[in-house]
Amino acid sequence: MAALLTSPPVISSVTPQIGTPTQNNSNAFYTATEVIIKGENFGLEPVVRFNDTVATLSLNLGTELYTKVPDGTYSGYITVSKSGGSCLPNSKTGVNCSGMEFFVDCYSVTNKQYGPEIELKQGQGISVEYDGNETKAFRTDTLLSERNLTISCESVVTVRVFSRSCQATDYVLQNNPIIPFPSGVATQFYITAESATCSLVL
Repeated sequence: MAALLTSPPVISSVTPQIGTPTQNNSNAFYTATEVIIKGENFGLEPVVRFNDTVATLSLNLGTELYTKVPDGTYSGYITVSKSGGSCLPNSKTGVNCSGMEFFVDCYSVTNKQYGPEIELKQGQGISVEYDGNETKAFRTDTLLSERNLTISCESVVTVRVFSRSCQATDYVLQNNPIIPFPSGVATQFYITAESATCSLVL
């Protein structure tokens, strides 16, 4: 019994390792992903965090912990610490702490309804064809500095840009918008256009 109290927790798996916080956008609602953490030595009152955000446990089976991705979560680490333990900020290590990488993906929860994501890299430009009223999904690579997405299109466009914790900002029926993207993260976004060729430059 003493060993269980003093031994650090061990995470053997996190299922799934990709998920989303609650998305409550103007025309779509997706619930937070349920996550199951398997391992040992979790103790009676373990604390689960997604980065620095404490998550609510719905069930503790001793070797399995059930929780949901809390609001504000972004890609980083999911950690479990025991009573009296602590995890270092933005880290999977600490005192009586164990962690594993976790990725926030705002698009996968939709079952890829707009087809595969198109990647746009910083410093690059791409040309995209739209056939009828169509929406396409995009993502950037991790931006090393703040960049502007410049869209040039033969039709007005509607753009939905997701923050790193999947909160959406909509730019509705815009002509050739220029949209700021933050540094240090990969940004996911949708573009809807009407039978047009659109050029995207980041």
